[in-house]
Amino acid sequence: MPDAANLTSYARLLKLTPVIDLPDQGRVVEPAPEAGARRKLDLRPLRGLLLFVLLPALAGAVYFGVIAADRFESEARFVIRTPGTQMPSAALASLMQNAGVARGADDAYVVRDYLESRDAMAYLERKAGLREAVASEKADVLWRFPNFFTSNTQEGLHWHYGRLLSVDYDTTTGVSTLRMEAFTPQEAERLTTALLEASELLINRLNERARRDAIAFAEQEVERMRQRTMAAQAKLTAFRERETLIDPSHATLAVLEGIARLSQDVALVNVQIRELRAGSPGGPQLVALRKRQAALEAQIAAERKRLAGDVTAIAPRIAEFEQLVLEREFSERALMAALAAVETARLEAQRQHVYVERVAEPSLPDHPAYPRRILWSLAILVIAYAVFRIGKSLVDDARNHVAS
Repeated sequence: MPDAANLTSYARLLKLTPVIDLPDQGRVVEPAPEAGARRKLDLRPLRGLLLFVLLPALAGAVYFGVIAADRFESEARFVIRTPGTQMPSAALASLMQNAGVARGADDAYVVRDYLESRDAMAYLERKAGLREAVASEKADVLWRFPNFFTSNTQEGLHWHYGRLLSVDYDTTTGVSTLRMEAFTPQEAERLTTALLEASELLINRLNERARRDAIAFAEQEVERMRQRTMAAQAKLTAFRERETLIDPSHATLAVLEGIARLSQDVALVNVQIRELRAGSPGGPQLVALRKRQAALEAQIAAERKRLAGDVTAIAPRIAEFEQLVLEREFSERALMAALAAVETARLEAQRQHVYVERVAEPSLPDHPAYPRRILWSLAILVIAYAVFRIGKSLVDDARNHVAS
C-alpha cells in the first residue's frame, strides 16, 4: 500500500481530494483545497448596470413611449420689405428685384426680437388663447403649463412660451422662418397666424411712427418759418408807420429828381450871370441873380443833407428798410422750402414704408414633429451607459489606488 505522502501527491496531480485512513498513525489527513473551486459570483456590476443604465433607459422609454404628448409644429416664412432697395444676388433676391422691393435687414431683426418678447406673448394670450393652449389636457406633465418646475406667473408663461417658439433669420435670402408648437394642429396653426398678425401690426406701428415723426418735424419747420415771416412783415409794417414812408427808395428818387431840377436852375442862373457880366457888369439884375444862385445852391445842399447828412437822413432809413425787406423775402423763401419739405417728407415716408410679405402661410401639420420618441429613448440609453462606464472606471481606479 503506497504511503500517505505519495497518495497526497497523486491526488494533487489528479486534482482529487481523497480521504485517507491511516489507522496506523491514528489520525485523518484533511483534504487539500481544490484549485478549481468555484468562486462566489460578484453581482455588484450587474446591480450598477441595472440601477444606472437599465432603469433610466426604461424610464425614458416609458415616458417617450407612453406619457409624452404629441406636439405639432406649424411653420410660416416671411420677409421684411422696403421699396427701392437692392437685394443680395440670389434666386429669391432676383424675384424681389423684379417686384421692385427689397428686404429690410434691421427690421427683420426687430421683428424676431419682438416675436420672442413678452409683448408678443401677451398678444397671443389676448387674441389666440395662448394660456388655454399650453394648459391643454392633451399635454403631458412636463409640457403642460403650469407644472412642477414652472410657476403660474407671467415670467413662467414667458419661459414656457420660449420653449414652443422658434424664429430664424437667413441673412442670405432675407427670409425669416417662424415655427410654433402646440398640442393640436389647429392650435399650432392659430398661434402661428396670430404671431404673423402681431408682426404686421408692429411693422405698421413703426411705419406710422416714422412717417408721423418725419412729417411732424417738417411741419414744425414750416410753422417756425411762418412765424419768422410774420415777424419780418410786422417789423416792416412798424417801420412804415414810424417813418410814414411806404418805400424810402421812392422818397430818395423824389429828392434826387428835385436836386436835378435845382441843379438845372442853378445852371441857367449861372448862364444868365455870365451874360450880364459880359453885357452890363454893374446892372442891378446881377445882384438878384447871384442871390437866386446862392438860394438854389443852399437848397441843393439841404436836399443832399436829407439824403445822407445825419441820422435823420433818408439813407439810414433806406438801409433799415432794405434789411427788413431782405429778411421778409428770405423768410418767405424759407417758408416755401419748408412747405416743399413737408410734401417731400410725405413722399419719402411712403417710399420707405416697410411691410411684411408672407412667403409661406402658416401650415396645418398632419403629423407630430415632437417628441422624437425612438431617438430620445436611444439617447437616454447611450448617455446612461456612458455615465455608468465613466463612474465604474473612476470607482475601480479608486479601489486599486486604496489597495495599492
